[in-house]
Amino acid sequence: MKAVLFVLVATYFTLQPGAALQCYSCTAQVSNKDCLNVQNCTQDQNSCWTSRVRAIGLVTVISKGCSSNCVDDAENYYVGKKNITCCYSDLCNVNGAHTLKPATTTLGLLTVLCSLLLWGSSHL
Repeated sequence: MKAVLFVLVATYFTLQPGAALQCYSCTAQVSNKDCLNVQNCTQDQNSCWTSRVRAIGLVTVISKGCSSNCVDDAENYYVGKKNITCCYSDLCNVNGAHTLKPATTTLGLLTVLCSLLLWGSSHL
């Protein structure tokens, strides 16, 4: 009798659908503080994602949500950067998409250019 009861209980829990993943969700926000809405993902969505797009080094736009086929990605463009990170546990995308930092080479060139412009204007 105990064996039958054990099999019935085990079958019940095996056939129960698992709890859906939860991710933070937002669209095109400028602050991570505005990306704290919780979204219940569908059964086929097995990951959370965060996207950070930084334009001209001035504005960072953050989006987050659930995904069924998330792929980590980082790309540099002429006028900005895009970084997408994926994670696989409840509310794991609280931060996500590692902070985008200006390229060292670009920062160095801008420093040299500004120095030359300032030095040149003082000798006019």
